[in-house]
Amino acid sequence: MKKILKFIVIFFGILIIILLSITIITIFKKYNNNQSNFSNKTILSSVNKDEFEIKNFQIDKKQLHLHLENKDNNSQIIRTYDIKSGKLSSEIIIK
Repeated sequence: MKKILKFIVIFFGILIIILLSITIITIFKKYNNNQSNFSNKTILSSVNKDEFEIKNFQIDKKQLHLHLENKDNNSQIIRTYDIKSGKLSSEIIIK
């Protein structure tokens, strides 16, 4: 009986150490992956500052949404750009 209990205690001790080390390694990997490289630049060539005024913007995981207003006729447009390539994905004309 004592041998079985000794085996169970040793087994659970080793299991706790293994799972704790896996948890610590996973936390460190997640922390290192969240550090972004902010030196990347995306140039949006189709936004003319003389023609449009940026009213609002929103950044999703891989997209940038711009709420633009035309200075000449006050029409409003929502444009969606791909962040990595800088290309226009979609355009919605509000008014």
